[in-house]
Amino acid sequence: MTTSPPPARRRSGFVALGMVGTLALALSGCSSSGSTPRRCVDPGSLKVLDNHSCTDSKTSAGRWYYCGSGSLSATGGTFVKADTKRGGFGCPSGSSGSGGG
Repeated sequence: MTTSPPPARRRSGFVALGMVGTLALALSGCSSSGSTPRRCVDPGSLKVLDNHSCTDSKTSAGRWYYCGSGSLSATGGTFVKADTKRGGFGCPSGSSGSGGG
């Protein structure tokens, strides 16, 4: 008398897809790339400029402004990138940036 093997257990495609999506969200929140959201801003008026207006030279028209919000004028951020390192968690929630560069 031969016994047949137990039926194979199959996972739902939705479960597998959900697990992959959850993992992707978790990893994107813990990114180690160190890319802080930034935008090019006129340091005097805080007017948002084209990213080409910011360079690493001291003669450029704009400076990089980290975190913050606003599409025409930047608010709630900083010109000092080191100030965004809240224990390794980056910008406070509610801030955004164009991620330019």
